Amino acid sequence: MTLSPSDLHGAWALDEWYVESEDGKRTAPFGRNAQGAIMYTEDGYMTAIVSAAERFLPADRPGDAQKAEAFSTYFNYAGRWTIDGDSVTHRIEHALDPNLVGVEMTRAIDHQGNRMIFTGTMSDGKTQNVIIWKRR
Repeated sequence: MTLSPSDLHGAWALDEWYVESEDGKRTAPFGRNAQGAIMYTEDGYMTAIVSAAERFLPADRPGDAQKAEAFSTYFNYAGRWTIDGDSVTHRIEHALDPNLVGVEMTRAIDHQGNRMIFTGTMSDGKTQNVIIWKRR
């Protein structure tokens, strides 16, 4: 299926995120009840946010270990987006993790109306990353 930009425009809520290994084993990077949103604007910008459902709440003046724990339960980035056929590419301009800035992330999309399933192969070339979004 060829996507059109209007298929993605707007706000979407995270329904499920899992990583599937070659043997079919699934793990949830942020837990089974992770929360998140992805938004696509008509002028080509996007942002994605995901967090663990029960995030670590640091003290008023957290130490390094507490900061690391909070960092590990939250993920976000923003930038430009384009579609090509049934795939979307995110060109990351801003991110909590500075290593992502400048990265282009492409995901195949199975668009099902008010639901879309992103898939992509992880850096090991075998494991699949699957993220399911529902329209808000």
